[in-house]
Amino acid sequence: MSNRITLILVVALVAVSFGLSLVLSGSMPTSMATHWNAQGQVDGYSSRNFSLYFMPVIQAGIGLLLFFIPNIDPLRANVLKFRPLYNVAVVIITAFFTYVHKLTLFWNLGWTFNLTTWLIPGMAALFYFIGVLLNHTEPNWFIGIRTPWTLSDNMVWEKTHKAGSIAFRACAVLILIGMIFPDQSIFFILIPVLAVAFGLVIYSYILYRRLHADA
Repeated sequence: MSNRITLILVVALVAVSFGLSLVLSGSMPTSMATHWNAQGQVDGYSSRNFSLYFMPVIQAGIGLLLFFIPNIDPLRANVLKFRPLYNVAVVIITAFFTYVHKLTLFWNLGWTFNLTTWLIPGMAALFYFIGVLLNHTEPNWFIGIRTPWTLSDNMVWEKTHKAGSIAFRACAVLILIGMIFPDQSIFFILIPVLAVAFGLVIYSYILYRRLHADA
């Protein structure tokens, strides 16, 4: 995906979020649900204006930051090798924010559903594509599994990202399985993701020590 198309899509998705907030603002309660517990039950409220525009503002900030940050990477030449795939990831992440915002608005319109369960398909797609992206990520300072050991050795970087690619795609499958168990679905998200994140840090350290045993 080209940079131009990516920027257009990011701006369009942010505009959709702002547009939905504007169109539906008159139908929203003065105090809107903005936080749900692990069982998908509301446990936090915020004012209407904050609830309507906080997520679109955050979405705009993160989307534009992700789009522009490769331009300041000292290893920008490496990023250019996988930039088209990275651009797809930027659009998917921005779209995920739009999806979450829509769920929040629908809930506050009076729809009744388990928000955690409805988040699962979006999160599974997000983590699956992160796994795909990791398989193509070249060494850089902003994108990927950046530990002291992956950043110090290209072989450690490559092997850790290959392992991470498989692990994050496996996470996506486990997250989807969580839909079968709606009351425990949050654990199908948190446990695999935390285990993979922690495990990859350890894995990169072990690889580095093996490759530099004489250092």
